[in-house]
Amino acid sequence: GVGLVRRRSGGGCIFQDLGCSVFTFIAPSAMFNIDRNLDIVLGALKRCGVEAEKKGRNDLVFEGRKISGSAFKHAPDRGVSLHHGTVLVDTDLQALQRYLTPDKRKLQAKGISSVGARVMNLRERFGSLEHQGICDAFIEEFRQVEGAQGVEVETIDERSAMCETPDFLGLRAELESAEWRLGRTPDFSHQLETRIDGVGVFDIRLEVVGGKIKEAVIFSDALFPDVIDEAMRVLPGADYGRHGLRAALEPLQAQFKDEGPRLLLDAMTQWIVENVDD
Repeated sequence: GVGLVRRRSGGGCIFQDLGCSVFTFIAPSAMFNIDRNLDIVLGALKRCGVEAEKKGRNDLVFEGRKISGSAFKHAPDRGVSLHHGTVLVDTDLQALQRYLTPDKRKLQAKGISSVGARVMNLRERFGSLEHQGICDAFIEEFRQVEGAQGVEVETIDERSAMCETPDFLGLRAELESAEWRLGRTPDFSHQLETRIDGVGVFDIRLEVVGGKIKEAVIFSDALFPDVIDEAMRVLPGADYGRHGLRAALEPLQAQFKDEGPRLLLDAMTQWIVENVDD
């Protein structure tokens, strides 16, 4: 069987097996730079003979087909940001198509019939490429870009001291819980669905009682989950209607000033306001 895991970063669902390599960048938020991170990934792939390129905000492609996607998570309370992503080396594409069922509007917008039609394994063109080779290339590229030639690589696994601390074990237990993995879908009286090009798919469910929003749940594959979480936090208690929803969401602009999160917030706010009645 395939294990179902839910991550805290944004973006859509992925299929991961031993043919799918994964990279992660963790850095202080003040110096966090997605483009710089992706340049390191591109540089590592180039060391392996792969001339890939960026497409959109979070994808890498080779000859027009997707080989890598990324997701992000900011932790303002800790001043730390995370960027992680995949590299398709030799993953089971039949299984990928079987388990991933993207919103049809997303496929239509990209002009393809299935998720498998837009992705490829690097092994298709680079038959000798292996996970360890990519890891070695990542290490060398990171060392060169960051001036860290003398830094030793630290291997972390389940036996590492960090992974035995109460904080780590508590976080792992939370992520493994059914409540986190499966979530819940509350009763709702209003539902809005759409796909905003370049932003994401949205399924917004509101329970409205006496003209006020009692509960709000937003399902989305948008890249910045903090915006979605904050929107769900501020909507309960707001008056249902254009003025009430805008009044609840617009103050979040002061919190999200970076281009990506701000674009998401503005686009989502505008769409919601345009599709409710006063």
